[in-house]
Amino acid sequence: MAMGMSIHIGLNNLDVSSYGEQTVLAGCINDADSMQSLAAGQGFQTRRLVDEEATADAVIEAISDAANTLRSGDMLFLTYSGHGSQVDDADGDEADGLDETWCLYDRMLIDDELNQLWSQFEAGVRILMLSDSCHSGTVAKLIKERKLAASPQLRDMFSPASIKPPKVTTRALAMRSGGTPPPAVGTVRPAPIAAVAADAQRIPPAAPGEVTFRWLDPSARRRSIEKNGGLYGTLQRLIGRDIDGDIQASVILISGCQDNQLSADGDGNGLFTETLLKVWNDGGFTGDYRAFHKAILDQMPSTQSPNYFTTGASNPTFEAQRPFTLTTDATNEPVASSLWVTGPETMDRSDAPPTFRVNGGPNPYFIFEITSEARLFDTGNVGDGERTDDNFYGSWSDSAHHSGTEYSLPQAVWDRLKHADTLYYRIGSTEASTGWGNYMVSTSDQQYDLAPSISLSGDAVSGEEEQPVDDGAASGLPSISGPDSMAADDPAPSFTIDRAGAPYAVVEVATDGALFADDSGRTDDNFYATWQDSDLLTGDQWDMPDAVWSRLAPAGTIYYRVGTTTSETGWDNYTVSTEDGDGNQAPMISVSATRSRTKGRPRALAPAMA
Repeated sequence: MAMGMSIHIGLNNLDVSSYGEQTVLAGCINDADSMQSLAAGQGFQTRRLVDEEATADAVIEAISDAANTLRSGDMLFLTYSGHGSQVDDADGDEADGLDETWCLYDRMLIDDELNQLWSQFEAGVRILMLSDSCHSGTVAKLIKERKLAASPQLRDMFSPASIKPPKVTTRALAMRSGGTPPPAVGTVRPAPIAAVAADAQRIPPAAPGEVTFRWLDPSARRRSIEKNGGLYGTLQRLIGRDIDGDIQASVILISGCQDNQLSADGDGNGLFTETLLKVWNDGGFTGDYRAFHKAILDQMPSTQSPNYFTTGASNPTFEAQRPFTLTTDATNEPVASSLWVTGPETMDRSDAPPTFRVNGGPNPYFIFEITSEARLFDTGNVGDGERTDDNFYGSWSDSAHHSGTEYSLPQAVWDRLKHADTLYYRIGSTEASTGWGNYMVSTSDQQYDLAPSISLSGDAVSGEEEQPVDDGAASGLPSISGPDSMAADDPAPSFTIDRAGAPYAVVEVATDGALFADDSGRTDDNFYATWQDSDLLTGDQWDMPDAVWSRLAPAGTIYYRVGTTTSETGWDNYTVSTEDGDGNQAPMISVSATRSRTKGRPRALAPAMA
């Protein structure tokens, strides 16, 4: 299944030091919350940036992170609600001489910057952007805004409560106290606007019964340009003229209004977002993106006409999909669950451990389970002792809950399970890094036969055997062998040494094979050599000291090699089993956290939890 990431930006307030005093909006954070909730329900991994969190650097970083993560067929869903404005076009790519902007907390983000960000995405990535803001910034708009604000047609589009002073809600209080509450339906009280002197270019607060618009008034725009004008021009010139031809991803933009119009704010949601949610109807809408735009447009007043725009690579299949669909075909099948995990369908047993792509749905944390017998997912019906290290693994048994969008199976687990013909896997997600609050799974316990799987082929290898990696007799080089995998609570490992005729030997162990060559990065916690604290070795076995094992085992991987010399006091004819530059090809031990597989097991789930 394709991966979906979403970013939701909402700004009721802007930094006064960057913009001066300006009209405070009411519904933008609510918009971000509403769209985040919609995205989570459709299977997107979500991120929310509001007010002071939504700086230009933070927004650029979030989009860049998505560009580095998403691959062909994946999707970014980006929403913005806040003030919109314009700056003079410095690079000549705008017919009207103006570049549109988003007013982020500390500065305006120019549309040229967004185009540059789109060019970072791989070909085949789909990007959907919804922008509920205005794109205007001239004094001539003042008269138009005041006329529109008193328009009965526009006021009637909002519920009566939306043009009355908003009520304080739990969300508003929680946000003021610095917490991060979950999305909620309600209103957010805007911060009070300090009294300011009359300004011919300032739009006064909306009168009772009037609607506030999401455009930056000229005095605030002027203040931002005075502070950042040089930066805006530099960015425009560095990015250059229109770069649409460099965008390999496919971008759909549905904006709250045309460039020459104003976008209305509200206490609950902005008018565009409110209408969009009505048309979406909790997933009841079944048309494609153009039909979605038209349905929204049909319910908007003539004073505000949402725009539909595409850029980048043409992708008719994307446009033909039902909105917010993660699947990459045009069948418009809804996402079966907001919780999913995908991995390779086939593997060879000699391959490195598999990596899985994960979406925890509405929860930020997840656990991973994998088994050679799918029925072992049925927690409530598994008898004592049926799950063993050789047929089942749950990440909850030896580590904290995970976060992020990828999971790599530990080497030690792979070594134990890859003897099977098929491995089945699933994830569970939770609302906290510990415990099982709001626990849900990608495949329910009693529907275990529906779990995704990996088919294995190739020679089976026992993960607990000692496997000589270097054949000293055949090559004339020294060699060393040790366990392939261990648990951190096992006793320190022992190694077998073949000195290939040399009288003396040393052993070196490291958590990174590169440390065999780079002595500048060595510490007690990542490297140890017998020559540091003992005489040269003369026997055929070396036991790692317990103190060294305790320091290195937490890293999860330990590389090792042997070196030989013909001198008891020096390095005459020094030869190593693995050359310095090949350190990461040295034999290694994969270390899991513990042998215990019984602690903290999640409770059994009914099929309804899928």
